[in-house]
Amino acid sequence: MVEDNNRCTSPSPRFLNVQEAAAFLRLAPKTLYGLVSQRRVPYRKAGRRLLFLEADLLSWTQPPTTRHRKLNV
Repeated sequence: MVEDNNRCTSPSPRFLNVQEAAAFLRLAPKTLYGLVSQRRVPYRKAGRRLLFLEADLLSWTQPPTTRHRKLNV
């Protein structure tokens, strides 16, 4: 976060196009289009353009968190 004159602003989100997102994920653009058509990757549409939020892609690549069960001993 950047603080300026008592205001906190977060950095602006970074949107990627298909080619940039594919490079970020180390996939072929064709593979990324397939994941979009299967709705397996987070994306947004701006008109006919596909856009990917870099933070969404990063969290999508992380393994799901597991909940630890408490053991009664």
